[in-house]
Amino acid sequence: MKQVATADMDQSISSYIQKLILEVMDKAGAIGLTSKQLASKIEKPESEILNLLKILEQKNDITRIGRSLWIITTYKDLQKDQLFVPPNYYTKKFREMYNVKIVNYRKKITFSGNGSKIIHRWSPYVQGFSAQFVDDMLSRYQIRREQWVLDPFVGSGTVSVCAKMKGINSLGIDLMPLMTFMAKVKTRWNINISEVKNELIKVKSLWRERKKTNPPFLRETTRQFQHDVLDNLLIIKKSILEIKNERIRDLFKLALASILVECSNLKRSPCLGYAKNKNVSKETPFILFEEKVRQMIFDLSIVQKNVKNQGESEIILGDAKKINLSPETFHIAITSPPYVNGMDYIINYKIEMAWLGLVRDYRDLYEFKKHMVACDNIPKKVTRSFSSTTNSYEDEWLEDIIDRIKKRIKQKGNYRRDDMHIIVRKYFDDIYQIFSKVYDSLKEGGHFVVVIGDSLIAGVYVPADLILARMGKEIGFSIESVEKARQRRSGQRRDFILRECIVTLVKE
Repeated sequence: MKQVATADMDQSISSYIQKLILEVMDKAGAIGLTSKQLASKIEKPESEILNLLKILEQKNDITRIGRSLWIITTYKDLQKDQLFVPPNYYTKKFREMYNVKIVNYRKKITFSGNGSKIIHRWSPYVQGFSAQFVDDMLSRYQIRREQWVLDPFVGSGTVSVCAKMKGINSLGIDLMPLMTFMAKVKTRWNINISEVKNELIKVKSLWRERKKTNPPFLRETTRQFQHDVLDNLLIIKKSILEIKNERIRDLFKLALASILVECSNLKRSPCLGYAKNKNVSKETPFILFEEKVRQMIFDLSIVQKNVKNQGESEIILGDAKKINLSPETFHIAITSPPYVNGMDYIINYKIEMAWLGLVRDYRDLYEFKKHMVACDNIPKKVTRSFSSTTNSYEDEWLEDIIDRIKKRIKQKGNYRRDDMHIIVRKYFDDIYQIFSKVYDSLKEGGHFVVVIGDSLIAGVYVPADLILARMGKEIGFSIESVEKARQRRSGQRRDFILRECIVTLVKE
């Protein structure tokens, strides 16, 4: 009888804890909770919570979203969440207010299309847009030779390279030293190809001496690379540093940067992370580096022979929020800013920046992060300082969204950033400053073409594309069009479909 009583008691305790789990998860709503977070809130071992989560999953009371988050099954349909406002609410309101409907853009927009295009292919870049898209915009708005195009987030230089090919002048700006380095190297075509070939021969001869330079300062370097592969990469870098011609040295440094992830134990898809079961032979760095340099030689020979009227390319390392642009200079601006709560570009590209010596230590990385457009890895010191300042930009939709995010985080009681609502506000404040500078720099009738995606943050939908269009309208632009370029999936909820749009504004 004691065994039966004990079993009944255990069952009763289990049912009670299951009930607690459901109550806590109900408060979290569509955000969900991890088993670790639940264990902390209920004050039970995580192993016990995991067992009960499996029972609740079998009952269909809860469901897993992503690899580690759990939600009440009801909230799998976000429409059931009281704090959720669906995308179609905003698209309908937007159309009513501005008489602009979201239409489809039929051509390829992602950077992957650049992998086979000369010059563009020198540096892999997951987040960029395609050369085809830039060419399409330059043609659509009849941008002619010797006119000027602006890109305040130049990235890997796609706009600058496309403009140069067409004899159009360009100015590109970026806060990231790696991006401006890539863009500069990819727009320097007046290099003696015979000298490049000779330097490749010299570099290869130095490899036999097995002289290495010091590894970068990153603490995880020895984990990122197999030992023999790391040694050979350091040998290649040492040989590159012996090159006296700065332009050729930079060309070879870009070649090295472009193969680092491929030679590592990492992958970038789109964020940098470790790849499972990735094996790289020790000779791979030498093979890939030579292939990349020969590809560069081939591409340079093509553009030197066929592109006679090259546009002027100016690349500036700096904060687009602060750089003063000449008024009424540019005929068009084409760009893609970071997305709301998007990628931490500093962390994602620190490996290339450290290997090329573009940053000296972790302090440098921190300083760049402080000034980037706000994302969820921005230092808390920055958000605390920002929260006490007057906002540059306010928007009715944005205020409601920020309030919902704040409420959602308070309900959950444990979110990766309790200042996420401040980050979202700062993001749009940062973008507003840049949009205002672009407006002043454009000629009358000039177009501002922005590629931007919407977001799902803490279970709250953020129509960033439409908010940026409204922002442009407030600054003085008219809204020409909003075109959906492709579908994406939320990193928070893989079953939630997001979009990437092209917002086109006109300076009247």
